Amino acid sequence: MPVPMRRAALYGAVVTTVGLVGSLLLAIAAGNLIRSVLGGHAAAWVGTTLATVFALVALGVGSAAWGALMGSLSPGASRTRMAWAGVLGFVPIVLIAGFGLLALEPIALNRWGEDLPLHRLFTILFVPTAGIIAGVGALALGIGLSNGALARALAWRAALAAALVFLAIDLTMEALGWRVGAPGAAERLTMVTVLSVSDLGAAIVAGAVIGVGISRG
Repeated sequence: MPVPMRRAALYGAVVTTVGLVGSLLLAIAAGNLIRSVLGGHAAAWVGTTLATVFALVALGVGSAAWGALMGSLSPGASRTRMAWAGVLGFVPIVLIAGFGLLALEPIALNRWGEDLPLHRLFTILFVPTAGIIAGVGALALGIGLSNGALARALAWRAALAAALVFLAIDLTMEALGWRVGAPGAAERLTMVTVLSVSDLGAAIVAGAVIGVGISRG
């Protein structure tokens, strides 16, 4: 018997938020704590290495749990296969996106910084990124279920939902005075705040979309 749509949506949203967003926040917080505690007591590379290892472990465990739990919406799904689908669908794309944005941001600023304000460059770079991360993760879960048609459907639906929600939150916060690059924005941690809230919203909605899709697949 299929899981009711509202229940599947809520389940998908909660599991995605806790498993993926939670593990990402834990990875960042733990990394900062490790570097802070070690301070001058160890070589810089030691703190960086430990922080990186812990971050990867946290992301791996969180994404594995996400995949396995999302798979429970589909009767007969292999928990092991879905756990691996969660890891492979989330960790690599997050790392690629992170390093890619670090490389693209200075290039974009140098090329278009005079023509586009910083908050528009932020939107142009991060909205597609949110969609790509959601789409790749959803695609991996569909592949983990051995259902190519479902994988494709989950991918474009989750990608579109995540990108649109990220954009909507970004523009809403901008209208409310949280504009990236505005005077005093650095002191208010505007970019971090807008990025965090927009990512959270995108994860919740994409998770709901994926949950419904799997339960109906």
